[in-house]
Amino acid sequence: MDQKQNGIFLALISLVLGLAVLACGTGYRTTSRSSGNSGEVRVRMNEADGTDSTNLEINEDYNHSRVTITASLLVESGNCQATLIGQEGTIISLSASPENPAEVYGDLVTDAFGEIELETICQNAINVDLTISYVR
Repeated sequence: MDQKQNGIFLALISLVLGLAVLACGTGYRTTSRSSGNSGEVRVRMNEADGTDSTNLEINEDYNHSRVTITASLLVESGNCQATLIGQEGTIISLSASPENPAEVYGDLVTDAFGEIELETICQNAINVDLTISYVR
């Protein structure tokens, strides 16, 4: 590949990655705290539109652990679905709109790193707030 083709290739990759970030959401923040056998992970997005997937660390010491989850999902406008995926086929799913915030309970099994997967599908969602409280 000559230098001009290399530059075009890099520009195309940058454009695709930039569009992917904008399609998924802006203002993405994750915070967490833990104490003893419990804790909380909070995910906030200023704007979300499209599909996104990421891993969330529950607790690095909880590898392959079953945790009891209480998850709540709030949106100011639009709608959003969040699916929490653990090992051993464990799944928790919730969907929210401004008029219908969601709260669900269930068990998930963390992976070798103490993480679960979060998949979101949002349509024109503003101020998305997902709170995951857990007890081991």
